[in-house]
Amino acid sequence: MVKLTLRKYLTALVLIGGVTGPSLAQSLFDPVISVDRSAITQYELEQRIQFLRILERSTDVDERARESLIDDHLKMAAASLLGIALSEDILTQAMSAFAANANRSLGQLLIDLAQDGIDEKTYRDYIEVGTTWREVVRSRFASRGNPTEEEIDRALASTGDQGGIQVLLTEIVLPAAPEQLANARQTAERLTRIKSASQFSEQARLLSASRSSKNGGELEWTNLNDLPAGLRPIISGLHPGQITEPLEVQNAIVLFQLRDVAESSATGAKISAIEYALLSGPAEAVATASRKADTCDDLFGLAKAEPALELTIQSQTPDQISRFIALRITSLDKNEFIILPAAQTGQADLVMLCARVHMALKNVSRAQIAGNLRSARLTSLSDGYLAELRSNADIIFH
Repeated sequence: MVKLTLRKYLTALVLIGGVTGPSLAQSLFDPVISVDRSAITQYELEQRIQFLRILERSTDVDERARESLIDDHLKMAAASLLGIALSEDILTQAMSAFAANANRSLGQLLIDLAQDGIDEKTYRDYIEVGTTWREVVRSRFASRGNPTEEEIDRALASTGDQGGIQVLLTEIVLPAAPEQLANARQTAERLTRIKSASQFSEQARLLSASRSSKNGGELEWTNLNDLPAGLRPIISGLHPGQITEPLEVQNAIVLFQLRDVAESSATGAKISAIEYALLSGPAEAVATASRKADTCDDLFGLAKAEPALELTIQSQTPDQISRFIALRITSLDKNEFIILPAAQTGQADLVMLCARVHMALKNVSRAQIAGNLRSARLTSLSDGYLAELRSNADIIFH
């Protein structure tokens, strides 16, 4: 018996004029998004939505599916320009490794996906893009990702059992909605050239959208281990007075200046989990709720009383939190909140810190520290590169 994949089955129906009729078949393979004249079809979008639903165990993935497919086309186009393509053996190994992480053989995973309506090519494309993009990032940024011995020493000191490191930071949060992004990038580039702490603080008062702008962007002393995992190695690599590269997140660009560093004799504690509340809905309703909420517990009653508001409570490791959220809760204490613009016009998100859960530190090797620094730096560089590709792309929604 010949076993057809879902794609082959649908194609067959098109060719023989099956019961679905030509209009449905045509709609499935019509483009719904164009990325620099490269088409994303309705079929590809539906497949990615279903795949993410299984992968993330969530039904709220439609927008993420669109964005990920757009990113995939940009990533593969960048790889093509660099002449980077995977061999069949490397791709098969990557597909098998992903399956092994789910405690399945590649063959069994493909069977399971087929039972859920996921075509083998959908899975293959997903793995190919991720693996290829890592090669693109290594090719472009490998030399910039390697930490210096001094950076490793500083990061190692911050995680050791002999004490901890505290940092004094100033932040600037530049509004960067799509129509503001180009100007925000130019401003951020100018800000990175500032040499004076007082001048950086003055710019924070004038430009920053964060509530810390009233204090010139100056934050309180913070344990290095309390910073988000993705930010920790970046701050570790700075000398007092230096400024981070612009960190692009949703609708904003964030910069930090290191003002001072202090060593503590007390043993540091690593954060094992961060619990935070995310209240989403119309901007006016979110603002009203913010004036009535003193603790995370208060948000439950407010969300229940206002149907337009949606509340989720997350408990995640620092590595799991999106950079958009992580950078904004860095300066929050328990039950403090910040209101962020949402991707959809007229909507807003309130993020409130509920708790930071610490665990005892374990000894960390120099090689592990170097690897973590390299990984964080490459992630930051790759995020910035992808944002640049998106800003230069011609993206059309049909």
